[in-house]
Amino acid sequence: MSHEKIIRSDGKVSRIWSENAESYDAWADSYDRELADWGYEAPERAADLLQEHLEEFETARILDCGCGTGMTGAALRKAGAGGEMIGFDASRDSLEAAEKKRVYDRLDFADLNKRLALEDASVDGILCIGVLTYLEEEPIFREWLRVLRPGGVVVFTSRDDFWETRGIADILARLEASGHWTECHVSPPMPYLPGNPDFADKVRAIYGVYMKSAD
Repeated sequence: MSHEKIIRSDGKVSRIWSENAESYDAWADSYDRELADWGYEAPERAADLLQEHLEEFETARILDCGCGTGMTGAALRKAGAGGEMIGFDASRDSLEAAEKKRVYDRLDFADLNKRLALEDASVDGILCIGVLTYLEEEPIFREWLRVLRPGGVVVFTSRDDFWETRGIADILARLEASGHWTECHVSPPMPYLPGNPDFADKVRAIYGVYMKSAD
């Protein structure tokens, strides 16, 4: 199966973008259908959280960080996001699928473990859904802080098993203690792919919402 290397309850996933991109390229054609069959609701949940916590959501400039086939972008538009929407992803086939949804103003191929191709303080909101698993956490958090404007909001998901084992909670707390951002919401572990036989109740998702501090 195209997703056997990236959807793993044992946590043995790569953080090398090219390896994961190959799997997502192979999966792009059936991705939306299979995730729907597995009860995937993360894009809608995340879009609702951004709408709740980001002022002027309807006109905000939003980055979909790891946009994949565009499910999150479509959820943002459905939730009322009418501003410029940017999607970055390492899977070219997924980007082609996202383009067909016609919800993005800009779609770029990107290795998200490197510097984002955005100016400082240039976006109002960021969503990163189902992608943190494949990234180096502290560098991407700092990139979000760089590109977010003061008062901007990021919503992301993390696997509950990685929350502690990768020290994600500690990194988030340290950045908050340093005055970089403020925690708005951290959910309890919630169902992520309840219909997937490997994930089901083994792996859940934590939703984090953080607001960049004023300069």
